[in-house]
Amino acid sequence: MTTNNSIQPASAGPRRALWACLASLFLAFALLASGCSKSYPNCNDDKVCIEKGEVCVDGLCRQCRNDSQCSKIDSCLTCSANECVKVANCCKSDVDCPNGRCVDGRCGAPQCTANSDCPEGQRCKNGKCTTQTGCSADSDCPNGLRCKNGECTTACDLEVVYFDFNEHAIRLDQESPVRKNGDCLKGGAQSAVTVEGHTDERGADEYNLALGERRAKSVATQYTILGVKGVGRVVSFGEEKPTCTNGDESCWTKNRRAETKVR
Repeated sequence: MTTNNSIQPASAGPRRALWACLASLFLAFALLASGCSKSYPNCNDDKVCIEKGEVCVDGLCRQCRNDSQCSKIDSCLTCSANECVKVANCCKSDVDCPNGRCVDGRCGAPQCTANSDCPEGQRCKNGKCTTQTGCSADSDCPNGLRCKNGECTTACDLEVVYFDFNEHAIRLDQESPVRKNGDCLKGGAQSAVTVEGHTDERGADEYNLALGERRAKSVATQYTILGVKGVGRVVSFGEEKPTCTNGDESCWTKNRRAETKVR
């Protein structure tokens, strides 16, 4: 009798079954992964929301998750119900407080309660120091001044000085208005000269206030060089007092300015 001692190869059936099982698992994983990918405003994480400047909260893109997202936009904003809202009485300057002063980041007490609380030449009106004199005719004003819009001001027709975007240096074409203002002010009877700086609406509030101040200082410095007496404080209103609100370059050009006020 002949005995066959050779080893028979393992059946291919179990191997095929194993590969089929692995392929099914891979397909299931791929389908699961594709099913987890969501589009705005639905989300799994911040990646879907980041292009809109938002964060993922409970499966939806929202404006904020906590105060940190809001304070990056404006220090006076806080996160409430996943929306950035302004904190009551929060301020960055006196401009934010129509009826008072900005004290430690909050609108506090009125600027003044009596004329003695205000700088020389100003008076207290509705809790704020103002240069308005309440005149109704030129005869109400000191010699050399005239009444204009209820305010005693110089007899000079003072021109507005305009600036390029993001600049505080006086443009060549604006040197003539500055010189004309200065020459007239040198012969005026004003007791003080104040320059107010303004910006267009683009940029953060803090930056625009600083830029407006630099513009006002540029003009005030030139007045001093020209020999104008009484050049005192400068004031920045940033973007708070636009002369035009159309939101285009032709309008922004008019808002990037410095105005001269006298008393």
